[in-house]
Amino acid sequence: MNSCEICNSTDFKVVSREIREGPGVISKCSSCGLVILNIDQTKEELKKYYNEEYQFANSLQSGKEQSPREHFQDRIKTLQQIVKRLSSYLNPNMRVLEIGCGCGELLYLIKDRVKEVVGVEINESFVEFINNELGIEAYSEDINKMNLDNRVFDIVICIMTLDHLPNPFEALNSMKSLMAKGGVMYIEVPNIEEAMNCYLPEPGRTRFNTFFWHQAHYFYFSKDTLTRLINKVGLNCEITCRHEYSLMNFFNWYFAGKPQNSFLEATSKAGAFNGDSTFEVGMNKIISEMDIQFHNLLSETYRGDTLCCIARE
Repeated sequence: MNSCEICNSTDFKVVSREIREGPGVISKCSSCGLVILNIDQTKEELKKYYNEEYQFANSLQSGKEQSPREHFQDRIKTLQQIVKRLSSYLNPNMRVLEIGCGCGELLYLIKDRVKEVVGVEINESFVEFINNELGIEAYSEDINKMNLDNRVFDIVICIMTLDHLPNPFEALNSMKSLMAKGGVMYIEVPNIEEAMNCYLPEPGRTRFNTFFWHQAHYFYFSKDTLTRLINKVGLNCEITCRHEYSLMNFFNWYFAGKPQNSFLEATSKAGAFNGDSTFEVGMNKIISEMDIQFHNLLSETYRGDTLCCIARE
């Protein structure tokens, strides 16, 4: 096992031997608390996994293999919160770089608000779609070895990607080198301290933990460990918390011990009833109001599923 990315300790404790895909070892640093997946994959194996397996296994419509355009059309509907968070940082003179840009959905939404957008994505079919269909500059290259003609960027975005990288400290240093003076980095990662990881009654919590541990995620961050990693590369950070999934998805885990059928269903704000009777409309209104309170509580207590970080020098 390699040393910890944050504190360089080699003392780890195994916390699970089961991940979503089957057998797998999850360990926790005894010194700083960083949680990692113990897996040996070459860069070639990693790229093969993302180009051949990951896209299908993580389709926004579970069980359906999506083309890049279908993925783009589904994912773009879910980005309103992120665009809203970034809006105050955008202006027409800015250059924006996104690491792990998927099918370019976010870059497409903000490209008319800034001077230039560039994407980096490991999935080659996604990059081809971005270049040819969206007309946006994108590359399928190692962020640590990229040469972008000595360009620097006012905002470097890394959403749900840092935890997928085998060397996040090295990657953050590379991203920092691509930031313009006075620039910012916007990072989102899954929150290991989210409510369902901590408060679901058994056996639901163990089932969720196993679902949460994922072959694609090398690292699992808390607010504290993410802060420490960002500080280690010489950046200050402000971390907030949001929750993407609905109250109905929480109830599904609580009562049935499993997620809803797809990402789109699990993030939908739709109620539990489809009819238009007074009772059904009233119940959906109650659920909608509860959903708002649920998300506010998770954000306030840092128990949401996503940590959002603004980092700068």
